[in-house]
Amino acid sequence: MAHAMIRVLDLENSVRFYGGPLGMTLLRREDFPEGRFTLAFVGNGPGTGNTVIELTHNRDQKAPCQIDSGFGHFGGCPALC
Repeated sequence: MAHAMIRVLDLENSVRFYGGPLGMTLLRREDFPEGRFTLAFVGNGPGTGNTVIELTHNRDQKAPCQIDSGFGHFGGCPALC
């Protein structure tokens, strides 16, 4: 598994959370203005060869995800991380 994706309401706060208590670092951030979303990959080492978490922020989202709608997918493509 290369990464697991979860949706977040506040990207900056989420990156701080994973970087603080969990000790992860921001590996990469990609903005997609036309799609109105931003991806941030955090992990405990370089993305290549390590499982990372993909935080997805949908800019039009106004409310927190429900318990059953925050998880997005498991990714298997190491080239993405």
